[in-house]
Amino acid sequence: MTLSDERQIIRVWDAFADSDFQYASDSGDIYELGEMNQEREDRLPVRREMLQDFLDGKTDLTTFKQEMDSECSSHKLWGFSGFSGQMFFNMLVSSVDTEGKSDLAVLLRKVLPAPESEEKAADRIQQLKVHVEEVKSGVEDARKAPNSGFIPYFLSYFWQLQEPDTYPIYYKSIRRALSDLAIWDPSDDIAEGYLYFWRLNEEIRDVLENHADREINLWTIERMFLFWLNRDEIARSGENTGDNSTPNEKQIGTTERQSLPDSYIPPIVSVLPDLARNSDEMQDIVSETGQAVETLFEDRLAKCLQMLGYTVEERGQGSGRNPDGIAKARRYNYAIIYDAKARQKGYRFSTGDERQFRDYIDTEVGHLQDQGFRNVYFAVFSSSFDADRPDPVRRLKIETDIQEVRLVVAEALLELLETRLREPDFTLGPSGAEGPGVQDFFAESGTLTAAEVQEQIGR
Repeated sequence: MTLSDERQIIRVWDAFADSDFQYASDSGDIYELGEMNQEREDRLPVRREMLQDFLDGKTDLTTFKQEMDSECSSHKLWGFSGFSGQMFFNMLVSSVDTEGKSDLAVLLRKVLPAPESEEKAADRIQQLKVHVEEVKSGVEDARKAPNSGFIPYFLSYFWQLQEPDTYPIYYKSIRRALSDLAIWDPSDDIAEGYLYFWRLNEEIRDVLENHADREINLWTIERMFLFWLNRDEIARSGENTGDNSTPNEKQIGTTERQSLPDSYIPPIVSVLPDLARNSDEMQDIVSETGQAVETLFEDRLAKCLQMLGYTVEERGQGSGRNPDGIAKARRYNYAIIYDAKARQKGYRFSTGDERQFRDYIDTEVGHLQDQGFRNVYFAVFSSSFDADRPDPVRRLKIETDIQEVRLVVAEALLELLETRLREPDFTLGPSGAEGPGVQDFFAESGTLTAAEVQEQIGR
């Protein structure tokens, strides 16, 4: 038996049921189990047809990859567009030449069909691993080669498209929840790790069906663990209704008090999202310390960046026409010039701010390049952003020497920190042989939310 403690699973299920089977993202978006399952059901035939056309030889490998990329970008329902899925797929294809693509297509047509047994599942994982290791050994820069650690997720995604209630997808979020509940003890061998995960899901299903006296599918188990990871967001949504007697709030609050803490986020920076929102309540709390919310937000932001591993040069309030700070990752030769904006209704670029940001960039980029930093990014941290105004970001990239302009929601930064503390391979650098890295999230422009971080990491 793989499952060591049935009581843990039953406790999580009861809390999930009492929340009316809602679950949340780290950014606070609340989802209904039935609604999201229906959306998957609606898109399942589309993805199955894409896969089957490739398996039947009706489409080539490049077309199949492009079609899947477009579908997953438009309908983010399985999380495949992250590092473990589409990015792995892209690197798998781009790492071989024309002849190699033909061989890869043959291999994928062998390993992507749903296996009939555990033995065949393990064999298909190993077949793809052999290919990935051969590719890695033949490239000068291992960072440009696909990471074999992503293989179980990649294959199980396609297996689930064919048989949704047989093959659980190897989501990092589920493994994180299982680890927090002390019922996850994987093997270092990726094939054995997936088989362990598969068996564990089946045992969890048996426990829940006996307890709830109903059929339980794999998607429900998946969403149950998402609920558990983000149960505080559900609790906050209950509090926001003003109803002090909701089952959500009572149950989740009771569960939280009776369970051990499982968040890796230190309390000193866990308040960042609340500081970023600059609510009236937060202003009252902070005023008792004799500080302003804006100043405290800058201070805690710098501490969070330091916890991530950056060397932070703080500028802060009262330092003239300077950014609030510069975060440096010397080992990976990049730096982030950043500014903090605590806003109740989210941050919206103003003409004055844009001019000020341009001054920051013009002043700092040259100095940083002289210090040996090859890549320099600019970031604004706030509670949320006006997504309908891309022009200031575009102008800053065109009119200055900055490479990317990233608008980072505070919850997204905490998601990066949580992953950094949980996962030793999640470095400050770019994605590569050791897995994804923090740099990837700053090496493109636009808004970064917690949901996007989860998606890219391969939730």
